[in-house]
Amino acid sequence: MTTTPEKVDAPVTARTLRRRREEEATEAPPGGEFSLYEFALPDGDDVELVRDERGTYRVVARTRGDGVRVEPPYPTLEVQRLDRGLVEQLGDVRELDGYRPPFAALRSWPHVLDRAGKLGEDEDRPANVFQPDSRYVYQDTSFPWRIVGRVWGAGGTGSGAVVGPRHVLTASHMIDWHDDGGAGWVTFSPGYYNTNGPWGEYHATTILSWNKAEGGLTDLETAFDYVVLVMDRPVGDHVGYAGYRAYDDGWNGGAYWQHMGYPGDLTGTQRPAFVGSAVVSSTSDESVSGQDGLVMGHFNDITGGHSGGPVWGWWGSEPWPRVVGVQSAEAGTPGPTTSGDNEFGGGSALSALITYARSNFP
Repeated sequence: MTTTPEKVDAPVTARTLRRRREEEATEAPPGGEFSLYEFALPDGDDVELVRDERGTYRVVARTRGDGVRVEPPYPTLEVQRLDRGLVEQLGDVRELDGYRPPFAALRSWPHVLDRAGKLGEDEDRPANVFQPDSRYVYQDTSFPWRIVGRVWGAGGTGSGAVVGPRHVLTASHMIDWHDDGGAGWVTFSPGYYNTNGPWGEYHATTILSWNKAEGGLTDLETAFDYVVLVMDRPVGDHVGYAGYRAYDDGWNGGAYWQHMGYPGDLTGTQRPAFVGSAVVSSTSDESVSGQDGLVMGHFNDITGGHSGGPVWGWWGSEPWPRVVGVQSAEAGTPGPTTSGDNEFGGGSALSALITYARSNFP
């Protein structure tokens, strides 16, 4: 964990990343157990794993005749809302290192496959494509692409990325916020592709946030439209995790960024898509509990399902990318100005959130 100087050099460009040489893993991957599917059944019901002659497994449930009542393992989550007092002891931490496992190959450009409600007057929605569509579908289990995954739960389906040993970053508007202060269940699968995650499923037990976002998004909600999910098991130990760096508006206009998500229009949220030369066009500040969040306007191609997906850049020869924001919203009416752009959420408040999560939920 380090504190940055006043100004940080811009990240490397997409052209440089394309020329960067791949690095092989230096160790064999360790063995382990990965949970493919978890659920809870009422008392009195039972299950059996059945294997047929084709080698196909089925989970067979025996019930008392009134159907199977399957529940997620953590149906209701604890929510911790951050405030000024909770993060004062952290100081002004504006960057965090990532972790590339020695058993994961490094590739700075993924293995690309192909190209791929009524709102209030001042509210935005997730999200929009500005033709021609610049997204590509990819399948890649090298680092860091393995740390991006599909998020689903009581609040819907979207995207997320691992940002710590037990920590997954996603959008606040993806969460099913309860009136009593809790939230509905959330599941994450890193490297998810066509119904399968190579490292199985992980379940959130706690949600850390600054501000809850629901429905149409105001600028304040977009600037803080991110949460950290504390997972039930150390997902980052298996797949690695990204670093973080607070965004500097001096980087506006540069094609430095990569964004990934699980779009509904291209893949039915079943395969990830990639934008490789993303640009942040504008920024504006919002404040909650003494923390500064950013609305990061952009014209990169985003649709529903990208919500919660990271935007990150690479600095020098570092072996991990650094997240600067999370996909949040689109304009109600798309257009070429800041009133018609798509929007990431980010800022120093995102750094404080990830720092707090890593420090207090190891």
